[in-house]
Amino acid sequence: METIVRLATAADAEIISSLNADVQALHASALPWRFKPPGPDTFPPTAATALLTQPTNLVFVAELGSIPVGYAYAEVVHRPETTFTFAYDMVHLHHTSVRPTHRREGIGGALMNAVRAAAKERGIALLTVDVWVLNQVSRAFFQRHGFGSYIERLWNHGA
Repeated sequence: METIVRLATAADAEIISSLNADVQALHASALPWRFKPPGPDTFPPTAATALLTQPTNLVFVAELGSIPVGYAYAEVVHRPETTFTFAYDMVHLHHTSVRPTHRREGIGGALMNAVRAAAKERGIALLTVDVWVLNQVSRAFFQRHGFGSYIERLWNHGA
């Protein structure tokens, strides 16, 4: 079956909320003091609707046949010039999730291709993503898709 990736619409809010539960569960399991477990108040459809209404957001849904199996949420970010840096634009990937039963089928790659194409349409070459160190599967996925480290954020949770 062919994977179809399309721009999400307001009608997809419930689907996006549901698809987020898989990655939310992974984060909540790894860092329960930081991430809420999936539930009715964790990224509900109203939150997904709010994302979909922002003109700088790019939200894609991947479907196999008519079954939604993944999504990606990215944002077009403009950084103005400062005394330290030149102005630049980037597309930052905030969320991506593929149902566990459909991983390793090219769906994540198809979502990445959609994000890249949207960036290219806007004349933006820089893509960024934050990946938790604990999520080695995602780290490897993004590395396979050409992402490399450029900054490291450290924390001291016990301070």
